Amino acid sequence: MNAYYSTLSGWIIPVTRAIKALDLDPVETLKRFDIDPAEVNNPEGRICVESLGNLFTYCNKYSGARNFNIEVAKCFHPSILHALGYAVQSAFCLQEALERVSQYKRVVSNCSNMEAYEMRDHLVVELVVYRYTDSGRLVLSADLIESFLATLVQLSRGLVGGDLNPVKIEFTFDRSSDACPTAMEFFNCPIEYGCERNAVLLDLNQAKERAFGNNPAINQMHIELLNQFMTRVDRTNLTYLIESKILDELPVGAPSQADVAKHLGYSLRNLQRKLSEQGTCYKDILDNTRKRITLNYIKQPHMSISEIGYLVGFSNVANFNRAFRRWEGCAPGEYRTKYLSTNDMVEHIQSRV
Repeated sequence: MNAYYSTLSGWIIPVTRAIKALDLDPVETLKRFDIDPAEVNNPEGRICVESLGNLFTYCNKYSGARNFNIEVAKCFHPSILHALGYAVQSAFCLQEALERVSQYKRVVSNCSNMEAYEMRDHLVVELVVYRYTDSGRLVLSADLIESFLATLVQLSRGLVGGDLNPVKIEFTFDRSSDACPTAMEFFNCPIEYGCERNAVLLDLNQAKERAFGNNPAINQMHIELLNQFMTRVDRTNLTYLIESKILDELPVGAPSQADVAKHLGYSLRNLQRKLSEQGTCYKDILDNTRKRITLNYIKQPHMSISEIGYLVGFSNVANFNRAFRRWEGCAPGEYRTKYLSTNDMVEHIQSRV
């Protein structure tokens, strides 16, 4: 029997708006594919991705070509992703926002993994779709894959400006026999089919530019909410569970791996083995957690450098400074000065006017 693959019920909002654009009854259309419209009122509700894929197929046939895929993306707003959406909107830059989506992709669905990585002058955002164990068929249909990549483009434009265009779109599936001018116009870049990956390629420099909506204090708050959510919905992923424990303990000192193992009900050796199976270790999780929190704190001018070091579990400023240089190649004060530079922000704003 296939595992139950699902996605966040918030997708009902853009799907409903896209259905209305076809002059179809959204409630009847959703129910036709066993999707309960009332699930949209449940912040942690899920809908069956198989049903969603069937709905997309139906609506695309009704509209012609693949217009529905793009219409759903156009109707997307980050708020449908709840805490993840707000964390994305308050990220420092587009690259950080997309890395956050990649990190917390499980919030959105359990159908795929997402990776955001640099490759030469590009930021590559790749969607790695899972397969059903019994048939080997991809969990996500070509329609859903195209719509999701279009949604990533829509999200990116909302964060850095509507003039953003991808460098290229890559799909693993073959080109449809039906041309879709709507998709070509929306992406406004080369689209390649039969590739080795499903991916959006963005200009790396543009992805690193400071976003208008960045707010480190709000960002940190929503990341903490995300970690709490992940510990509820994915008890198999030790990284989330360990990071949640680290966040609780850091202000009074970084917890030892032995303490974390005891908290989670594991022996130290068993925890080490399980983390190794997931391709990580406690030291890396602790270091990455400290770095992420530090980069949020350092952007808040009311917090002193020594206070930040204390809050992320360092016993003295010297140790904190050494760790920060290892992370960013400069002292904390230098990083803050660059971040808060009025001239940098003025240039950024002028480049967007």
